[in-house]
Amino acid sequence: MLYIVLAAAGFFVQQADGYPIPGAWIGSSGSWFGFTDSEGYYSYTGAEPDTLTVHATGFADWKGIQPENGNSVKLVESVFGTGECIQVTATRGSLLNTVPSTVVLLKDELVELSTEGMESLNGKVPGVVVREYGGSMPVVSISMRGGDPSQTDQMVNGVSITSARDGLPTGLFDPAVFSSVEVSRGGASGVGRGSGSAGSINYLPPLSSQPPAFSVTSLSNGSVYCAGKYRGYAMSLRRNTGSSGTVGYSTTLLATGRYSNVRYGFLGASASGDVEGPQWSAESDGNREQQQIKCWTTVSEGKLEISINGGAGRMKYLQTAPFSADDTHEDLSAGASAAWNGPVTVRSYLSCTWLNSTATDNHSVVSGTLNASREAGVFRGNLGCMVEDDGTPHYSGRITAMEQLFRTSFTAHASLFTDYRVPTVNDLYWPADGYVSGNPDLRSERSTGAEAGLKLNTALLFSEACVFWTDSSDLITWLPGETGIWSPSNVSSSVSRGIEFSTGFGTGSTSLRGTVSWIIATDETEDTPREGMLLPYRPEYTWGVDAETQVMWSVSLKAGLTGMGKRFTNRTQTEYLPEYTVVGFSAGRQLSGTTTVEVGVRNAFNTEYQETNGFPGQGRTFRMTFEYTGD
Repeated sequence: MLYIVLAAAGFFVQQADGYPIPGAWIGSSGSWFGFTDSEGYYSYTGAEPDTLTVHATGFADWKGIQPENGNSVKLVESVFGTGECIQVTATRGSLLNTVPSTVVLLKDELVELSTEGMESLNGKVPGVVVREYGGSMPVVSISMRGGDPSQTDQMVNGVSITSARDGLPTGLFDPAVFSSVEVSRGGASGVGRGSGSAGSINYLPPLSSQPPAFSVTSLSNGSVYCAGKYRGYAMSLRRNTGSSGTVGYSTTLLATGRYSNVRYGFLGASASGDVEGPQWSAESDGNREQQQIKCWTTVSEGKLEISINGGAGRMKYLQTAPFSADDTHEDLSAGASAAWNGPVTVRSYLSCTWLNSTATDNHSVVSGTLNASREAGVFRGNLGCMVEDDGTPHYSGRITAMEQLFRTSFTAHASLFTDYRVPTVNDLYWPADGYVSGNPDLRSERSTGAEAGLKLNTALLFSEACVFWTDSSDLITWLPGETGIWSPSNVSSSVSRGIEFSTGFGTGSTSLRGTVSWIIATDETEDTPREGMLLPYRPEYTWGVDAETQVMWSVSLKAGLTGMGKRFTNRTQTEYLPEYTVVGFSAGRQLSGTTTVEVGVRNAFNTEYQETNGFPGQGRTFRMTFEYTGD
């Protein structure tokens, strides 16, 4: 209710399932005088007649009396004379409109990411490899198309949440607090200000029309997860248990809204728990605490858009065995941008980050970015330039062509891009302690790539195939050296190429989908023993299959499997982790119009596998979830 009280007079235009329809035209008697914004919201000007018409491509027109302030207009999908129903996937993000190789994950997938971990992205999104390990306070490593995890930018509503300290997200945020997630593969997306030279992930907050929803999940290993959402607000409380029995607690709070032409958001997280080391190391009693907040505000006035954001974080690590450690890392960040949304959209961005660490000492990172993007016919493209505080420029760009083929259900696309990634503070300055060491002589990375794909999308069937090629110079990789000390170094040349394929169909009661990725990422440093060898932790194959059907008594049965090929753990391909396949099952039933209960088992056959060297994957785990969703 707070949203409606504060918001300017207006109404929402949505699909039947409540997702917004941006760009819907508002008019009367054949004339149009406005359209909805990216959240499907139309703000009254005061000159509208009593009876309005709402028009959006793929939907039947709505005509009726002017809706009251804060109400919603639901549009019905339009079926043409051919009998084909055009499926419109609405999103408030920018990745889907910029990068063709983008997958949008909705409610069911977010629940899976929350209860089974980000590792469940394996086999669900082609080209993505996730490692999640380290106990109740896990490290989450997400690689795309053979790239390094720090080449994946992560954002909330377009605001980057990656840290200049290590290039990873700055907080342990629960995916359950969001409404959808865009996962895009390929560099130079032009929407983030991070290092998304391999791909980007954009988490989208709950819709302003989100009905009250609550869920609680209990796992057989002792973990308990609770999450609730209402309109633009969400909260999560979690008790997480590691594979060796360590326990941690975390909470996430998300609040978003708008007042007239001002949109705002707040995201905060706090977590504390024990960490687990690899099996081959001495037993440790390490404990980690982490707190992070991120705030953003955007003001729109005609074609001009001004945004500011800021954040603060703190991470503390304590350990007494097998050796003593007391590391504290603190960071502050601030950013401001101005955009002009004309025929060519131009955006400037200034970013400042201050880091204070007992390990790497005090550092600041300042950069300025200028981006320009435009769509013209079948082409869309963007160019960017980032300048560091020492005056070093880095250029990025992407051009994409996309076209529907001969009025069929096939769409073809092709893209070229070039992108960069600068070393993080940890890469450069991590002190030598006998185990790890930074490298102040690291050079910035440069990636250049291309992709081409074909999509088929009908009312019952979808398929997508994409081939890609990426050439990277000075790739930054952390690996142990000859003395066993972990340190980053530049791989002077590496190439990643592959094929991504996904397909599936859905009827009213049954659906089946599957993905498979074949990716070869090799070290191409000439005149070295490593030339032509696979880069560490890049499996050649990943795959996944998900099936769902509804049987008697309104029971929904689901089955899924994910698999991964052999992964080498060193540069010379002498040590590796074997391939594995994990199977899961679940059964759910809607108890009433608002409540659902589901039981399931992950890794049903208790397959033994390793996430990374020395860290075992999760064994057989049973789950029960209760969910309430209001009207």
